[in-house]
Amino acid sequence: MNLENVAYDLSMYETQVRENTDSQKKTQQTKVIKIKNKRTFKTAINIMSIAVVVSLVIGVLYTNAEITKTANSISKVKKSITEIDSEKAYLQFTLESKMSLNEIEDYAVGVLGMVKMDSSQLEYVEIENENKIEKGNDNLTEKIEEAVQPVLSYFKP
Repeated sequence: MNLENVAYDLSMYETQVRENTDSQKKTQQTKVIKIKNKRTFKTAINIMSIAVVVSLVIGVLYTNAEITKTANSISKVKKSITEIDSEKAYLQFTLESKMSLNEIEDYAVGVLGMVKMDSSQLEYVEIENENKIEKGNDNLTEKIEEAVQPVLSYFKP
């Protein structure tokens, strides 16, 4: 080897420098890939978060629209109920005004030929201790009781 060339001979460092630069390039490339992977992961998470928020907002808007529709239908039904109640009151008033007791009595006497009862036909019943009215026994009632007694005595222990 020539000493003159030694000062400028860089060949002995070339393989080592190349190995260092290759390994540095590889580590840099892996760092870049890792950084890109992290960025794409963060981007995917951001997109998913935005999608979730948008779907929630759409859900809230849809729910509010359904609530509004239901409230409108309820108010329409309440309005129709109010109208029907007022019509009922009107018809009830009309019926009562057309059919007073005097008009009913006049119709019964005049058209149907009924006769008004006089005071001698009224019969009053007095109840002393119990709220019970007993009517006289009919032959039919006695016969039914006689027919049912044997059946009832058969079922008694």
